[in-house]
Amino acid sequence: MKRKKIFSDTLTEEQYNKLTRFGIDYERKPAHPDEVRSSINFRDLDRSIIEVVASLPVVEFKSSFFDEILDGDQQFYLMTYKDRVYLVDTQGYGYARYVIQLKDLVILEKEETMQMRAHPGMVEEIISMLKHIEIDGETMEHIIRSVGMEEQMLRQLFLTGNSRFVDDLIGERECGV
Repeated sequence: MKRKKIFSDTLTEEQYNKLTRFGIDYERKPAHPDEVRSSINFRDLDRSIIEVVASLPVVEFKSSFFDEILDGDQQFYLMTYKDRVYLVDTQGYGYARYVIQLKDLVILEKEETMQMRAHPGMVEEIISMLKHIEIDGETMEHIIRSVGMEEQMLRQLFLTGNSRFVDDLIGERECGV
């Protein structure tokens, strides 16, 4: 009988050891993210595991790290809570057995999936700069056009916007306002 391939089978022994034994100071069996005091900067992870961590499935924290919502065969997950991201090791159980906060990591939601993107502190810095200069709509539009994102942003905002607001905008456009 052929054994089911599990996530840890896709890692080298060195990567697995770095995720489980060396350099990552997980906390054992915390119940809630507010109890997790240990953290590591995403950029400080070993280069050989940064891509591994970046490709992990992302789940949203519900009510307890002990909730049996994880598949032990996967073993490693990223879990989000508020604006924080946690690296989770299940050790084969259905709950978050070992947890550490990952700093300097941005999780972007895309329609019904979550995709992790690592931009070490840059996204937060850009947002802070835009707030600092009290950016106006025309300048933001110029930035979006300059980076070639006009159509994508229009589509995303249109599809995710409040339907009544979108209808009002369409009405304004038709009236030439």
